Amino acid sequence: MKKIAILFIGLIFFSSHIFSQEKNKDFYITKGKGYEFHFFDNNYLLQIDFRGQFRASYPYDNFPDESSDFNDEDTNLGISRARIKIGGYVYRPFYTFYFEQDIKGANLLDFRAQIEKLPYLKLRVGQWKVRYSRERVISSGKQQGLDRSMINRIFTVDRQQGISIYGNLNGGKLANFNYWLSAFTGTGRGGGSNDDENLMYMLRLQWNPNEEVLAFSGSDLKYHEKFTFSLAIAGVTNTSPYTSFSTSGGGQLAGFEPGFEGQYKINQFMFETAFKFKGFSWQQELHYKNIDDTINVKQTTLIGNYFQLGYFFHHILPKFPKHLEIFARQSFYDANIDLPDNNNYEYTIGCNWFFKGHKNKLTFDYSYIEYHEFEPIFNSGNRFRLQWDISIF
Repeated sequence: MKKIAILFIGLIFFSSHIFSQEKNKDFYITKGKGYEFHFFDNNYLLQIDFRGQFRASYPYDNFPDESSDFNDEDTNLGISRARIKIGGYVYRPFYTFYFEQDIKGANLLDFRAQIEKLPYLKLRVGQWKVRYSRERVISSGKQQGLDRSMINRIFTVDRQQGISIYGNLNGGKLANFNYWLSAFTGTGRGGGSNDDENLMYMLRLQWNPNEEVLAFSGSDLKYHEKFTFSLAIAGVTNTSPYTSFSTSGGGQLAGFEPGFEGQYKINQFMFETAFKFKGFSWQQELHYKNIDDTINVKQTTLIGNYFQLGYFFHHILPKFPKHLEIFARQSFYDANIDLPDNNNYEYTIGCNWFFKGHKNKLTFDYSYIEYHEFEPIFNSGNRFRLQWDISIF
């Protein structure tokens, strides 16, 4: 931690000196995605940024994992996330790389390299968030809500190590599509090897009917004059010891025991819609997940859905604060469709105050959470959270 602090202090002093100098083609610094260091006639680029999230929550921060979590009555104050991001390109702008380190948890989150010369055929290798569902792919620093919905933990495949080909196929007018075809070890963040001979495979197809690819970010900060819509379907198949994945790596959903190699065969599918238009934004996902426990010869099927919408009311009510956005979300999942009274629900409403877009914002949300999955059969509670999200550079 001390070395990291010294590095960033050095960068600040070094950069302040460079900015005072006249640009030259061999080396100069600009501000973009953090500090951007340009080298050798702009054939090399290094981007560095730091982001932190400071959060207060009551009576609990995340979604409950068991019935006893509803009994918490603590006020939580602290750092939710702290990240260092380093990216850029080498030799040519289409040979790109990206690195992200979690300072709080001391985890390597992303480490990937891309060849992106052809828009319709690109290559990525390394570790990153699988391009499966929009909600998970959107960075925690570019979310509309304070955090992701209840169903994210249940259906995400999170970060994996592997290889992917992807691109945009533009046939003109309505024939505009993005695709991702990927193969991973299937053992989660840090899982550099597979536990058996079966890899994780993922396919995502996204239709862009407006010939514009909707960026992976929340809120319509750019005020889209043109209705910009996307529709996507995706599927994943994997066999591993795990039934869920998160930033921590592979894990288990409630009710599942720690697995052996190749114990859980999972097939899951997702349908997604999203759009932005004149300050209004919408995103939605419908999920299906089947878990086949090959040792205990038992199958469990889960379904879930969420939708989220937000709006800058200043566009229709000029006296409404320009930088204030109101958003709402509803999500649910059924932990086992073969069992009755097993649904769980989330109802959230909140607001964002954007000081400098997603680079500096204050978010408040209130959630009513209702679980039927745990014993006793019914658990419910209220949750209040306040968060300041800021990128330093």
